[in-house]
Amino acid sequence: MIHFGVAGYPPAFNQSKYRKDRLAISQWLIELGLDAFEMQMTYGPRTSVENCIEHRKRAEQAGIKISVHASYFIVFTSDDETKIRQSNDTLKKTFEAADLLGATAVVLHPGPLYGRDGREPLDRFIENAGRCLGEIGKTEIGLFVETAGKIGQLGSIDEILDICRHVDGVFPCIDFGHVHARTLGSLEEPKAIDSLVDQLVSFIESKINPRIHFHYTPIHFGHRGEIQHRAIDDRYAPIAQHAMFGMHGPGEGSGDGFYHPRVDPVGRALRRIPIDCTVISETHNSQEVGALALKRIFATRAQSIGEQENKRKSQKRAQP
Repeated sequence: MIHFGVAGYPPAFNQSKYRKDRLAISQWLIELGLDAFEMQMTYGPRTSVENCIEHRKRAEQAGIKISVHASYFIVFTSDDETKIRQSNDTLKKTFEAADLLGATAVVLHPGPLYGRDGREPLDRFIENAGRCLGEIGKTEIGLFVETAGKIGQLGSIDEILDICRHVDGVFPCIDFGHVHARTLGSLEEPKAIDSLVDQLVSFIESKINPRIHFHYTPIHFGHRGEIQHRAIDDRYAPIAQHAMFGMHGPGEGSGDGFYHPRVDPVGRALRRIPIDCTVISETHNSQEVGALALKRIFATRAQSIGEQENKRKSQKRAQP
């Protein structure tokens, strides 16, 4: 089963009848036909104990799966012991809040490279994150390390999967938009998205107890990677695009004018993920629109596969 949901509180929620009660986000989502919510603790775990408990109660009643996005200021790639201690403390408090919320996934950006090349930042993250998780101890909450959108950050696909192989309790969070931006447009074509999913399926099949989490948004990127999340229907301004990239530079892609990766091939590719997971839409100021589009495409693909399988079985029964 795949859960589809939103990151944070979209503008549409703040314009709804529930806008004065953020605890009503679960009810709003279920009325839309969505079933996941990623609480943004990107500036620290500040949600009160009482609100965490109430969020969990309402989410469980509505069938909403909660995840948590941890603070941007957790930096396990640093060699500054003060920053590492602060990062440890913040991540531990985030896990405590996630436990109160009933969340089983905490998403974390791995952090900057600090101008270093090679394995040094990767090894430092593995060491520091592993030590912190060891101090947290046994828990059902997984740490999902997210692919980075900028070239100066730790977080390529290979780096994320390497971290997951080396640290118990760490799993991949694959952000399609970030992958596209970091690689300067590699997910322009459906076959490239399928190739990425091939790599993820191989990784999943190599693990005993695999888990995975997804983010999605079309993205505006430049020569150093991510610039801004965009909405599904957003288009490049042709003049600005030409000024930034030239006629055939990054971001222009197929020439359709839309920001990529597109929702259709991503939604279709998700059908091939062989385990339960959650897909969180981060489409700019329209998170619910992205989530509903992904869910619709995913469901259409599932129906098509089911119809093909039923047809195959019928033909087999009809054979003499």
